[in-house]
Amino acid sequence: MATQSGGEGAVKAPTVPQVRAVSSLDEFRECINQQTPCVYKQGPLFSFQALFSEAWLRQHAGQSTVSFRTSPTGKFVDPSDGMLKIASSLSSKRISLSDFLNQQEPRTMLSGTDTYVYTKGAVVEEWSALWEHAKEVVHEHGQEHALIPKSMLSTVGFWMSRDDIQSMTHYDDSLANNLNFQIKGRKEILMFPPDDWKHLKTFKAMSMQPFSFFDDIKQGRLRTAQQQRCQPQRIELNEGDILFIPSTWFHFVEHVDHLNINLTFWFKTGLPTNEIEKPK
Repeated sequence: MATQSGGEGAVKAPTVPQVRAVSSLDEFRECINQQTPCVYKQGPLFSFQALFSEAWLRQHAGQSTVSFRTSPTGKFVDPSDGMLKIASSLSSKRISLSDFLNQQEPRTMLSGTDTYVYTKGAVVEEWSALWEHAKEVVHEHGQEHALIPKSMLSTVGFWMSRDDIQSMTHYDDSLANNLNFQIKGRKEILMFPPDDWKHLKTFKAMSMQPFSFFDDIKQGRLRTAQQQRCQPQRIELNEGDILFIPSTWFHFVEHVDHLNINLTFWFKTGLPTNEIEKPK
């Protein structure tokens, strides 16, 4: 990290701790069992992590319906933006995946919270070719690398984005755990434990802090008492990485590359919902 300005008396900016990186599946499974955020960085475990290119998607899932949003600022959604920009960023359109790919439109995000591959206990038919590979993550369909029992699987969402995008800090209000597969491109993520809600100015499951609050944390510029009291962890998510985000952990996501493709498996914690403590 760069040092803060100030000549000879410059103070080195504090570094944000890295999310724990694990090198074995046993370690990764242990983190999941212990509800500890971690990232597996030993290369692809499953065929889809290397397979799902633009060309493959056009051929095998091109007619699938997707929901995407466009932001004039590349922010989804910064509370400090004006209402017009926020409304524009929230407005979604539904088209085929092929049409989305053909548009090549910058600052667009195809949202996995709208574009489901698996939901309500069943595969979405038009994504069946993709699911034939994605289902390797599930014990009933995978081999020794499988990570989730089918009975625990809630939803699988497909994401795609183009060009420098930032997504609002939030926790997944389904209260599910999150397995995040970075298939193409790179992302930078700040994660905050559930107890940090009091410093994030939350409304429901979202932080109401402006994006500059999180940019400052990334750069080690802790300007406010709230920033100094946060306990962030940082991760650079590259192609082939798998990130585990435990239930109710906040995450601020920056999509760095020209094209990002991501597959998210949300799965149950094993606890009754009323026993999971929500951030306030």
